[in-house]
Amino acid sequence: MSDRWPSLAALYYAAETALIAPGIVSHEAAHLLACRLAGVEVVGTSILNPFAADASLDHERVTSFPADLLIAVAPLLLNTALAFGALALARTAGTPILSIPLFWLGACFALTAFPSVGDTETLFETADDLPRLLRPVGYLLAAPVRAFTVVPGSAGVAGFALLLVLFGLTRT
Repeated sequence: MSDRWPSLAALYYAAETALIAPGIVSHEAAHLLACRLAGVEVVGTSILNPFAADASLDHERVTSFPADLLIAVAPLLLNTALAFGALALARTAGTPILSIPLFWLGACFALTAFPSVGDTETLFETADDLPRLLRPVGYLLAAPVRAFTVVPGSAGVAGFALLLVLFGLTRT
């Protein structure tokens, strides 16, 4: 096979990106919003490479644990709210022309709500920088978030479970 042809993995990522792009964009937008709220400078623009496994937002090194945690979990907060809103609107739309795209958007947001392994990679470093008495609290917060993200596939499975829960919560 020629080097000019994309790999099967690249084709899979392109299809996945096309299918859930609104969720990926809102995930990265949540990181951007959290950076702005925490006073962390964003370097460049968000990068969405449809042929790669992940998107990214480059920002300056975070030295504050609260800011680092906020930036890491911001997509969970924003995408969950967006998914709930889209699913609730889909239930009340009254016509498939409106409800089907809203259900799709709700699914996109829920499936991309959880932080990735890259989103949580500095949590222990910033927890180390907390004052000595607060470090155990930082570790207690960082450990489950980081442990969750290092398990392969956990974000996808959890996103699907979140979708089912939100779907159930928005039933009329």
